Amino acid sequence: MRIRNVILDWSGTMVDDLAPVLKTTNHVLQSCGQPPLSRAEFRREFCLPVREFYRDRAPHLTLAELEQRFLAEYVKHRDEIQLLPHTRAFLEFCASARRAVFVASSADAGTYDRQMRRFDLHRFIAKPYIGLDDKTRQIHHILAENRLSPRETLFVGDMEHDIAAGKAGGVHTCAVLSGYSHVEPLRALQPDLICEHLGELQTVLTRQETSYGTDR
Repeated sequence: MRIRNVILDWSGTMVDDLAPVLKTTNHVLQSCGQPPLSRAEFRREFCLPVREFYRDRAPHLTLAELEQRFLAEYVKHRDEIQLLPHTRAFLEFCASARRAVFVASSADAGTYDRQMRRFDLHRFIAKPYIGLDDKTRQIHHILAENRLSPRETLFVGDMEHDIAAGKAGGVHTCAVLSGYSHVEPLRALQPDLICEHLGELQTVLTRQETSYGTDR
């Protein structure tokens, strides 16, 4: 595949925010009279869209009410977010190859902007799409608005919802194991690639670029 455009998930793909998200989620659950989750339980049970995760846990709250509770607590923990080790090098790699990079994330805009400024990554992103409730519905808008060819576009994410969104848009998909989901549910969705992290994806794309250049 010849990849000219990359759509990246944010949480678990570009940044490690599992610890602050888990702390905040447990705060929300306990405020609803639900027991907290261990890290292993959270990785096994958390899903997107987030309304699906809370459907049976807090059926009396609207999505807006859940978001309000979440964000009120999350601001206390969000500076614990760390950049994943291979993110900057991968973005520099894409920039050097003139690949357009987009971000598609359910993260709130305030947290995203704060961390992107903190890590000085804004300059690598052609356009971010933040606060997405359901990526499977919004992928077509991203492709159309930026005139992206599906056969030249790769969606990269760490959760089943990311792979489902990529497939809904007819683009190539890559599951990374640096975030929330375990390999088994990701593999079940049959992404085009499964990589440990963005560093391994960079190696794969470099190898494919070299092969493409040789075959021309």
